[in-house]
Formats: sequence, structure tokens, C-alpha cells
Amino acid sequence: MYVAVQHRISDPEKFWGKAQELVPSLPEGIQLHHCMPTKDGTRGICIWEGESVAKVQTFLEGHVSSFSNNDYFEVENKDSIGLPSGVGAGT
Repeated sequence: MYVAVQHRISDPEKFWGKAQELVPSLPEGIQLHHCMPTKDGTRGICIWEGESVAKVQTFLEGHVSSFSNNDYFEVENKDSIGLPSGVGAGT
């Protein structure tokens, strides 16, 4: 399933540093498709794929909850416009 996460980030340097560290070695069953930060890095919206919202939430909260408050919700891909499966490389 696809999971959207809205991040409200209190420490952008630590949050985005941790993201750069985590993405190359994500656990099996969790995949990041898109991540769209604001220019100042204090907010971000990311589209993940995982077995459940709870699995994605448990993974992320274990790593970024000390520098962000996060809202998680399931995304219905068949009703999406362009995300996540409809976006081509370089778009």
C-alpha cells in the first residue's frame, strides 16, 4: 500500500541528514517513492510504500520523531493524479 506522510520539522538539518542516511539502506518491505520538502526544509510530504501504515509509521518514528511531528495516511493510488505510479523519471 502507499502511505503519505506529512512532516512538520523542528530541526531541518538533523531531519534531512537522517533521511540521507536512511534512504540507501531501507528495510525490506519499505520503499520511498517521492519526497517533496519546502524550500526552508521545515515541512515535507513523502510517499512511501509498505505493508501497512503502521509498519511505515513504526519505522519512521524510530528515526525522525525527535525532530519532526508526522501525520500518516493511506493513499488510494487508483484515484491519484500523477502520484506515485504515474510520474516518469525527470518529471
